[in-house]
Amino acid sequence: MERKEAKYLVVKQAIKEQIENGTLKVNDKLPTEAEYVEMFQVSTITVRRALTELADEGYIKRLKHKGTFVASPASISAASRLIALILYSEDRKDSSYIHIIRGAQNMASSFNYSLIVEWHDGDVAHEINAIQKMLNLNVEGLLIYSFDPAKSIANYRYLESRNIPFVLLDRYELDYPCHFSGCNNYDGGILATQFLIQQKHTKIRFSGYKFFLKSEQERYDGFCSAMRKAGLEITKDSLILDVDYDALVEQIRSREVTAIFCCNDRHAVQMMNRLREKGVSIPQEVSIMGFDDWRASPTVERELTTVRQDFNEIGLNAAYLLLSILQGKLTESPIQILSNASLIVRSSVQENAEGN
Repeated sequence: MERKEAKYLVVKQAIKEQIENGTLKVNDKLPTEAEYVEMFQVSTITVRRALTELADEGYIKRLKHKGTFVASPASISAASRLIALILYSEDRKDSSYIHIIRGAQNMASSFNYSLIVEWHDGDVAHEINAIQKMLNLNVEGLLIYSFDPAKSIANYRYLESRNIPFVLLDRYELDYPCHFSGCNNYDGGILATQFLIQQKHTKIRFSGYKFFLKSEQERYDGFCSAMRKAGLEITKDSLILDVDYDALVEQIRSREVTAIFCCNDRHAVQMMNRLREKGVSIPQEVSIMGFDDWRASPTVERELTTVRQDFNEIGLNAAYLLLSILQGKLTESPIQILSNASLIVRSSVQENAEGN
């Protein structure tokens, strides 16, 4: 037992000295476990234990399918270990983002890391500038909330080329698999639609806002699933993308539409305001359903029936994924962690007395 411990310490110290004296530089790739076994004439278990401790102490980082690399000097001191959240926002005062940050910070703290937050306006060039700024501060990994992940793929590839681990939040691109933390949008879409159906609505529309996003598409898919399960037809008119409010008011007044499931609360509040400006009573003439439980609007807090995302949990899960990667504990293909959605019933939805 003592000989085995001495062997792993010999391996560990030899690698550590190479890092500290500059023989192995930041982001240099280390030999494989098999090569170290041959080099030191020890067992795989011995090498693995040495590498695990070096990773825990911040000297190295292990990346799935890529290998083991020398970590940045900032990671060697537990007090200075950093990860960053690159965050797109339409409204920085929106408490949804604050909950994401708080969840990520709490998880980072439990791993003895600190979290830096950098905002961007959605522009891809602005996003890569924010990423580069964080890399210059020697962060070990990134949490990224992009405006449109499909347009940010070049930014993700840049990080992969630098062997910098990252996790996406809230939205992702189906054709570019990544570690991801978000909401179960599909089930949330089902939950919202089933509630409207339970309130005897059959003439329901889904209204999109940024329908290029996978999250909105998943909510619409959930809507379609619940409608079909209830025996209700899905037509081209079931999806509203560009709202013609004059035409919509006519459909509401003629009872062609009795309920609208909006893809998110921001859009729902906008729709409620516009319809009221045109004299439509909510929920007497039309019921409105949202998604998010957006706390930046008194309308949401007071009257909008919605589906709540747990933003704190999304931030927490994202940080957990990233820190697990940094510690070499994730060996699977890209993982998605989806938080559950819950129904919040308020006054913007009422039972359809006509039952059609």
